[in-house]
Amino acid sequence: MRTFLAAKADDDELLRHLLMDRLWKMGIIVGVVITGLIVMAIVARKVGRG
Repeated sequence: MRTFLAAKADDDELLRHLLMDRLWKMGIIVGVVITGLIVMAIVARKVGRG
């Protein structure tokens, strides 16, 4: 029983690592997209004035 609980804890730890890795990558992609949209909006505004 104890070994089963230990294995389950290891699985949870592994899942947490995988989830954090995926969230980290998704966060980077979302950050890049948002930054790109902001930059495009600023450029469009400057071009529109010009």
